[in-house]
Amino acid sequence: MPKQWLERAVEDLVVAQLLLDEEHFSHACFLSQPSMEKAPKALLLHVTGACPRTHRLVDLLIEAATSEQSLLNLLADCAIVDQYYFPTRYPDSLPGGLATGLPGKVEAREAVEIAERLLTAITPKLPQENEREKTDSE
Repeated sequence: MPKQWLERAVEDLVVAQLLLDEEHFSHACFLSQPSMEKAPKALLLHVTGACPRTHRLVDLLIEAATSEQSLLNLLADCAIVDQYYFPTRYPDSLPGGLATGLPGKVEAREAVEIAERLLTAITPKLPQENEREKTDSE
């Protein structure tokens, strides 16, 4: 199951990059967040067999860091993307969600880059296909 979570994280990131390229900035932020959410959930599934039912990236990263301390280096990045969760999803989100309204080009580029860094950090910590096949055949 972790493999499927990571695959979906990668798919979300690919689409977020396409949206950024097409200048759909709030939607690029929108998909960067679930991409980042699925990656630590994949790691937690691999390590513990379960993942928390939360959308807060900071909480997920703190929990994943119990087995991979180096992930704490991305905590501030997760806090940046966490702030896009409600404003990019719901037009009537709580006032003050983002001081400047919907995210623009700078924020979208940053969100996609942060998602790339998180996936790059987590992917090597998950078993690769050849490792899984070897384990399954033993």
